[in-house]
Amino acid sequence: MTPTAVQRLARRAAGGAATAAAVVAAACAFAPAPEAAAQPAGGSPELVHVPADAAGFVHVRAADIWKSDLFTEFRKTWERAGAKAIADLDKQFVPAPSTLARATGFVILSEEKGPLPFGLITFSAPFNPPDVAKSYLPNARALKRGGKLVYTSPQGGDVALHFPDNQNILIGTKEGVTEYLSRPVAKDGPMAGALKLAAGGKAIVAAANIAALPIPPGAFDGVPPSVQPILKAEQVVVVVDFGKETTLAVKAGYKDAAAATDAEGAVKELVKLGRGELAKAKAELEKKLNDPDADLPRKAEDLPEAVASVFGIGAIGRVDDLLADPKLVTRNGKELAFTATVPKELGLVGGLGAVGAGFALPAVQKVREAAGRSTSSNNLKQIGLAIHNYHDANNRMPADIRDKTGKAILSWRVELLPYLEQQALYQQIKLDEPWDGPNNKQLAKTRIKVFESPNATTTEVPGGWGVTHYRGVSGKDTAFEAKARLRLADFTDGLSNTIIVVESGDPVAWMKPEDYVVPAKGPLPKLEVPGRPGQFNALLGDGSVRWINGATVGEQNLRAMFTRNGGEVVNVP
Repeated sequence: MTPTAVQRLARRAAGGAATAAAVVAAACAFAPAPEAAAQPAGGSPELVHVPADAAGFVHVRAADIWKSDLFTEFRKTWERAGAKAIADLDKQFVPAPSTLARATGFVILSEEKGPLPFGLITFSAPFNPPDVAKSYLPNARALKRGGKLVYTSPQGGDVALHFPDNQNILIGTKEGVTEYLSRPVAKDGPMAGALKLAAGGKAIVAAANIAALPIPPGAFDGVPPSVQPILKAEQVVVVVDFGKETTLAVKAGYKDAAAATDAEGAVKELVKLGRGELAKAKAELEKKLNDPDADLPRKAEDLPEAVASVFGIGAIGRVDDLLADPKLVTRNGKELAFTATVPKELGLVGGLGAVGAGFALPAVQKVREAAGRSTSSNNLKQIGLAIHNYHDANNRMPADIRDKTGKAILSWRVELLPYLEQQALYQQIKLDEPWDGPNNKQLAKTRIKVFESPNATTTEVPGGWGVTHYRGVSGKDTAFEAKARLRLADFTDGLSNTIIVVESGDPVAWMKPEDYVVPAKGPLPKLEVPGRPGQFNALLGDGSVRWINGATVGEQNLRAMFTRNGGEVVNVP
């Protein structure tokens, strides 16, 4: 498979997973009535329709969750409407909303079509499939695919419905359902064990065959090294169950015991750091509760905050108890397991969220930085692709737009707009008028997401202009050398050795011809993202993006990377 095909599969996998999740979420929005939630004892027979060689799935026993103690008060409110109101609701829709039993989302991978998302919704009472198709697909028509009926509609977009029987609805794309019906449902595969577990009656089971996903090389480069061992899992299974207590179990399978051991160490380190952050938060609340400068007795208006502080101290203590459990993280060979039991009074959202918060506290800043670096890297990659597309169309690099006297009046970024899905904005700009001229000044206040770095803490400049944190490298022999009309062939040092755009923590108006100027002599101007002295993302001429640490790279090597034709020996990080 070509790199382009792999990238396309990766993009579609992300979209497919999101679509499948949306199907499950939509199904769960219909809360079943208690009396309709009764199911035949044991199992989820509809899971025979989920291929064991799927890339992943999420199975939700909606009716069982509705019956759990967690939803007691919600059920009371629902039941208070009365049997007649519930029956009236059921009469008006098909399938009857109160008969929703279970929902499953899954994704299969196709070499030709990429990731294909599906939703499988199961009801406790039979329905008439043509009525369902007519209700949810305008002008539904039945077609034969693989000898079986598929319902589509010209007004229904790309959605297709198939009914394995009169209690299950399979939802997918038209090409996806066609592909699904063209081959038998695999009984053996990476998901077989997890599907068996889901059929056993657990409230929520989710699994992913990560090893099969078309994850591009370097996808996790922006993730902190301390976290990366965790991300090397080949398979992950998540189980949530409700009873007297809520339990969360996560099992991750790794390539070998050594990889699992590394992941175990990374998780335990996060737990350790998390408990440390919880201790700091607790100390802050205790300090607030026992403010030495407060006059006693304290004022009545201070009572709510004081009560909240006590509750917060207690909640932190409960979370710390969970994280302190020696059985929280265990390893068995090449499998790593995380198990947490959440007391009922903490609830699903509060309890599981609290456990997650305990893990997240030490990593929040690191993960935020990693996410920011990743998003910024993607922004630069889009800019790089736009530069190459511009070059292909115009046989030259984009450049600042100049007036008749040779003065730069508009940034080179303006020339990229049609290649960044901003054609409408580009057509409104007067190319013979300065960026802050009568017509252009209002357009210059437009915010363009791809030009803004999520790493930056400063996102405004005086005047309310739309900003960018990405500046072209300008100066003698650089990619955006003033008044030069360059072609990629002019980068004789090699496109992969030349930095053409850099990320800066200080914004400038994106339409203004202002870039990062490399001086002929003297120190280089500062380049860094907030909180990372001397570190920044850089776009190279070949469209790749590198995270640059100036202290490690060195100024001499960095200068060499800024020139396109200096002939230097460059050490690209």
